[in-house]
Amino acid sequence: MSTLLITGGNGFIGSYLLKELNLCDYNIILLKRSSSDTYRINSLINEIHVYDIDKIALEDIFKNHKINGVIHLSTFYVKTHVSHDIDKMIETNITFPTKILDLSIKHNVNFFINTGTFFEYSLFANPINESSKKHPYNLYAATKLSFEHMLELYSRQSNIHILSLKLSAPFGYNDNYKLIPYLITSILTNQEVILEKGEQEWDFIYVKDVISAFLQAIKLCLNSKRTLFEEILIGSGKKTKISKITNILNKIHKKNLIHLKNDYKENQIFEAYLDISKAKNMLQWVPQYSIEEGLEETYNLYKENQNEK
Repeated sequence: MSTLLITGGNGFIGSYLLKELNLCDYNIILLKRSSSDTYRINSLINEIHVYDIDKIALEDIFKNHKINGVIHLSTFYVKTHVSHDIDKMIETNITFPTKILDLSIKHNVNFFINTGTFFEYSLFANPINESSKKHPYNLYAATKLSFEHMLELYSRQSNIHILSLKLSAPFGYNDNYKLIPYLITSILTNQEVILEKGEQEWDFIYVKDVISAFLQAIKLCLNSKRTLFEEILIGSGKKTKISKITNILNKIHKKNLIHLKNDYKENQIFEAYLDISKAKNMLQWVPQYSIEEGLEETYNLYKENQNEK
């Protein structure tokens, strides 16, 4: 049985991946802080190894277990940072994963799967592919790109498999408070929502499709006979207008509570979508959920769990 170490397993995407890996009978080690909110994974806590990184030396974890692979999902994200965000962002997005990567090399871990963002690339040339110009959108993307340089350095100095999955715009139940959760939770309490005109077109991908990509990446790393160092974009490969999302949700809810009236704010990204050819070819992966299916399942899960955190 392969042993996998996961950072960020109590987060939105991490919680879905953790549950799926547990079903697949992997031996799971979760790294978190003692202050971390684990509400998404409380049902799994007693079935996996959990370490609070503020209470144990990181190397002790590697000494205590024969780890086959690391999946790095923990991150600190803010769209627009302020001064007091900088230290935490650099520590979480660069320093901490570099320490994990360094220990992975030292203790002969087979692979390291990183989670990146399409915000690392220029958003002016669509569709974005792995060869597109790197031009980070904000400080968050710049820190993620900085860690990519660490990955490249360590890949040259070792035989560890390294994959960096760059995600577009994931959505699903239990997400952080972004656009789609905000819209769904608002209409479920019969609140009217007024947005901008909704012509922005982004690559939205349902979280279960993201998880299937991670599972294929793990399988590739476990079975590859050549050393891997690859960046792979993960998205739907399609662009969806915000106006289409609002129309779908109004239809599902059977009330027109979301309206598109306001003028646009500054610094809008009006088009951003991915070319996922490499993911299809290298991971043997294709998204299975349409935007309609993903939104309906997300809506139903929020509705079923309306009174829970």
